[in-house]
Amino acid sequence: MIFNLLRTYKVDVLRYLPKFLSKDSTFKATQDSLSEEHEKQRLLIIDICKQLFVESATWGLDDWERVYGLHNKHLPVDQRRNLLLVKMRGTQTITESKLQEIVNLVYPPKNAIVRENTGPNTFKVIVDTIDALEEVRRVVEIYKPAHLSYLISHSLAGRVGIRIIGAVSQVERIHIMPQEKDNHIETRGAVARVIGAVAIREKVHY
Repeated sequence: MIFNLLRTYKVDVLRYLPKFLSKDSTFKATQDSLSEEHEKQRLLIIDICKQLFVESATWGLDDWERVYGLHNKHLPVDQRRNLLLVKMRGTQTITESKLQEIVNLVYPPKNAIVRENTGPNTFKVIVDTIDALEEVRRVVEIYKPAHLSYLISHSLAGRVGIRIIGAVSQVERIHIMPQEKDNHIETRGAVARVIGAVAIREKVHY
Protein backbone atom coordinates (compact mmCIF):
# COMPACT_ATOMS: atom_id res chain seq x y z
CA MET A 1 0.00 0.00 0.00
CA ILE A 2 1.48 3.36 -1.09
CA PHE A 3 0.90 6.60 0.80
CA ASN A 4 1.87 9.65 -1.27
CA LEU A 5 1.04 12.87 0.58
CA LEU A 6 2.09 15.91 -1.47
CA ARG A 7 5.66 14.64 -1.75
CA THR A 8 7.57 11.35 -1.52
CA TYR A 9 10.97 12.86 -0.72
CA LYS A 10 12.47 14.37 2.41
CA VAL A 11 11.42 17.94 3.15
CA ASP A 12 13.93 20.71 2.41
CA VAL A 13 12.41 24.19 2.55
CA LEU A 14 15.56 25.75 1.04
CA ARG A 15 14.65 24.28 -2.33
CA TYR A 16 11.78 26.79 -2.50
CA LEU A 17 14.02 29.78 -1.75
CA PRO A 18 16.70 31.56 -3.77
CA LYS A 19 19.97 29.65 -3.62
CA PHE A 20 22.06 32.58 -2.38
CA LEU A 21 20.16 32.54 0.94
CA SER A 22 21.65 29.18 1.85
CA LYS A 23 25.11 30.74 1.81
CA ASP A 24 24.27 32.51 5.07
CA SER A 25 25.08 29.97 7.79
CA THR A 26 22.61 31.38 10.32
CA PHE A 27 19.74 31.47 7.82
CA LYS A 28 20.58 27.97 6.57
CA ALA A 29 20.64 26.55 10.10
CA THR A 30 17.20 28.05 10.75
CA GLN A 31 15.75 26.61 7.56
CA ASP A 32 17.30 23.19 8.21
CA SER A 33 15.57 23.13 11.61
CA LEU A 34 12.27 23.98 9.94
CA SER A 35 12.84 21.26 7.34
CA GLU A 36 13.45 18.69 10.09
CA GLU A 37 10.20 19.58 11.87
CA HIS A 38 8.23 19.54 8.61
CA GLU A 39 9.68 16.10 7.82
CA LYS A 40 8.60 14.77 11.24
CA GLN A 41 5.05 15.97 10.61
CA ARG A 42 5.02 14.47 7.11
CA LEU A 43 6.09 11.06 8.42
CA LEU A 44 3.63 11.26 11.32
CA ILE A 45 0.69 11.93 8.98
CA ILE A 46 1.69 8.95 6.81
CA ASP A 47 2.03 6.73 9.88
CA ILE A 48 -1.43 7.75 11.14
CA CYS A 49 -2.93 7.01 7.72
CA LYS A 50 -1.39 3.53 7.78
CA GLN A 51 -3.26 2.70 10.98
CA LEU A 52 -6.57 3.09 9.12
CA PHE A 53 -5.88 -0.12 7.18
CA VAL A 54 -5.28 -3.53 8.77
CA GLU A 55 -2.78 -4.48 6.07
CA SER A 56 -0.41 -1.64 7.10
CA ALA A 57 -1.36 -0.95 10.73
CA THR A 58 1.22 -1.35 13.53
CA TRP A 59 0.40 0.39 16.82
CA GLY A 60 -3.18 0.85 15.55
CA LEU A 61 -3.76 -2.92 15.67
CA ASP A 62 -4.71 -2.56 19.34
CA ASP A 63 -7.84 -0.61 18.37
CA TRP A 64 -8.72 -3.02 15.54
CA GLU A 65 -8.45 -5.98 17.89
CA ARG A 66 -10.56 -4.21 20.52
CA VAL A 67 -13.35 -3.65 18.00
CA TYR A 68 -13.30 -7.29 16.82
CA GLY A 69 -12.82 -8.79 20.27
CA LEU A 70 -9.40 -10.28 19.70
CA HIS A 71 -6.54 -10.55 22.19
CA ASN A 72 -3.41 -11.23 20.16
CA LYS A 73 -0.90 -8.65 21.44
CA HIS A 74 1.59 -11.44 22.18
CA LEU A 75 1.74 -12.46 18.50
CA PRO A 76 3.95 -10.98 15.75
CA VAL A 77 2.47 -8.05 13.81
CA ASP A 78 2.02 -10.01 10.55
CA GLN A 79 0.12 -12.78 12.32
CA ARG A 80 -2.08 -10.27 14.15
CA ARG A 81 -2.98 -8.68 10.81
CA ASN A 82 -3.85 -12.03 9.26
CA LEU A 83 -6.07 -13.04 12.17
CA LEU A 84 -7.87 -9.71 11.98
CA LEU A 85 -8.47 -10.14 8.24
CA VAL A 86 -9.83 -13.63 8.89
CA LYS A 87 -12.20 -12.24 11.51
CA MET A 88 -13.34 -9.41 9.24
CA ARG A 89 -14.07 -11.74 6.32
CA GLY A 90 -16.00 -14.18 8.46
CA THR A 91 -19.29 -12.44 7.78
CA GLN A 92 -19.09 -13.15 4.05
CA THR A 93 -20.49 -16.18 2.26
CA ILE A 94 -17.96 -19.01 2.43
CA THR A 95 -17.12 -20.62 -0.89
CA GLU A 96 -14.31 -22.99 -1.83
CA SER A 97 -12.11 -20.13 -3.07
CA LYS A 98 -12.98 -17.87 -0.14
CA LEU A 99 -12.13 -20.56 2.43
CA GLN A 100 -8.87 -21.25 0.60
CA GLU A 101 -8.04 -17.53 0.75
CA ILE A 102 -8.76 -17.42 4.50
CA VAL A 103 -6.72 -20.58 5.20
CA ASN A 104 -3.73 -19.13 3.37
CA LEU A 105 -3.82 -16.08 5.61
CA VAL A 106 -2.63 -18.26 8.51
CA TYR A 107 -0.73 -20.91 6.52
CA PRO A 108 2.83 -19.54 6.01
CA PRO A 109 3.63 -21.10 2.58
CA LYS A 110 0.39 -19.53 1.22
CA ASN A 111 -0.21 -22.48 -1.13
CA ALA A 112 -2.88 -24.53 0.66
CA ILE A 113 -5.62 -25.89 -1.61
CA VAL A 114 -9.25 -26.41 -0.59
CA ARG A 115 -10.96 -29.10 -2.63
CA GLU A 116 -14.66 -29.75 -2.11
CA ASN A 117 -16.85 -32.80 -2.69
CA THR A 118 -14.09 -35.32 -1.95
CA GLY A 119 -16.78 -37.43 -0.25
CA PRO A 120 -20.36 -37.12 1.01
CA ASN A 121 -20.59 -33.72 2.75
CA THR A 122 -16.81 -33.45 2.99
CA PHE A 123 -14.00 -31.31 1.67
CA LYS A 124 -10.22 -31.53 1.84
CA VAL A 125 -7.53 -29.00 2.78
CA ILE A 126 -4.31 -29.97 0.98
CA VAL A 127 -1.00 -28.71 2.40
CA ASP A 128 2.60 -29.61 1.61
CA THR A 129 4.12 -28.82 5.04
CA ILE A 130 2.98 -29.20 8.63
CA ASP A 131 3.36 -25.49 9.43
CA ALA A 132 0.60 -23.87 11.49
CA LEU A 133 -1.76 -26.86 11.31
CA GLU A 134 -3.44 -25.86 14.57
CA GLU A 135 -4.17 -22.41 13.15
CA VAL A 136 -5.49 -23.96 9.94
CA ARG A 137 -7.81 -26.24 11.91
CA ARG A 138 -9.03 -23.36 14.05
CA VAL A 139 -9.81 -21.17 11.05
CA VAL A 140 -11.55 -23.99 9.17
CA GLU A 141 -13.68 -24.86 12.22
CA ILE A 142 -14.80 -21.25 12.53
CA TYR A 143 -15.73 -20.60 8.92
CA LYS A 144 -16.74 -23.92 7.35
CA PRO A 145 -20.46 -24.71 6.96
CA ALA A 146 -21.62 -26.63 10.03
CA HIS A 147 -22.89 -29.66 8.09
CA LEU A 148 -19.56 -30.35 6.38
CA SER A 149 -16.66 -32.42 7.63
CA TYR A 150 -13.10 -32.03 6.37
CA LEU A 151 -9.72 -33.70 6.12
CA ILE A 152 -6.31 -32.02 6.19
CA SER A 153 -4.21 -33.88 3.64
CA HIS A 154 -0.43 -33.69 3.37
CA SER A 155 0.73 -33.63 -0.24
CA LEU A 156 4.37 -34.33 -1.12
CA ALA A 157 5.74 -33.65 -4.60
CA GLY A 158 9.11 -34.79 -5.84
CA ARG A 159 11.09 -36.22 -8.74
CA VAL A 160 12.78 -39.11 -7.00
CA GLY A 161 11.87 -42.74 -7.40
CA ILE A 162 9.60 -44.32 -4.80
CA ARG A 163 10.16 -47.94 -3.79
CA ILE A 164 7.48 -49.96 -2.05
CA ILE A 165 8.58 -53.07 -0.18
CA GLY A 166 6.28 -55.82 1.05
CA ALA A 167 6.15 -59.51 1.88
CA VAL A 168 4.52 -61.99 -0.51
CA SER A 169 1.91 -64.15 1.17
CA GLN A 170 0.50 -65.94 -1.89
CA VAL A 171 1.63 -66.23 -5.49
CA GLU A 172 -0.24 -67.75 -8.43
CA ARG A 173 1.78 -68.50 -11.55
CA ILE A 174 -0.04 -68.95 -14.86
CA HIS A 175 2.08 -70.16 -17.81
CA ILE A 176 0.66 -69.36 -21.24
CA MET A 177 2.04 -71.26 -24.20
CA PRO A 178 2.31 -69.35 -27.49
CA GLN A 179 0.25 -70.46 -30.49
CA GLU A 180 1.89 -72.62 -33.16
CA LYS A 181 2.19 -69.73 -35.58
CA ASP A 182 3.60 -67.33 -32.94
CA ASN A 183 7.29 -67.92 -32.34
CA HIS A 184 7.54 -65.01 -29.95
CA ILE A 185 5.43 -62.39 -28.18
CA GLU A 186 6.06 -58.79 -29.16
CA THR A 187 5.82 -55.95 -26.67
CA ARG A 188 6.12 -52.21 -26.91
CA GLY A 189 7.99 -50.09 -24.41
CA ALA A 190 10.23 -51.15 -21.56
CA VAL A 191 9.43 -54.46 -19.88
CA ALA A 192 10.39 -54.54 -16.23
CA ARG A 193 9.63 -58.24 -15.70
CA VAL A 194 8.03 -61.12 -17.68
CA ILE A 195 5.99 -63.78 -15.91
CA GLY A 196 4.75 -66.85 -17.85
CA ALA A 197 3.48 -70.31 -16.93
CA VAL A 198 2.36 -73.74 -18.11
CA ALA A 199 -1.15 -74.95 -18.68
CA ILE A 200 -1.10 -76.11 -15.07
CA ARG A 201 -1.68 -73.64 -12.27
CA GLU A 202 0.45 -73.92 -9.21
CA LYS A 203 0.03 -71.91 -6.03
CA VAL A 204 3.05 -71.08 -3.99
CA HIS A 205 2.65 -70.06 -0.34
CA TYR A 206 5.30 -68.30 1.73
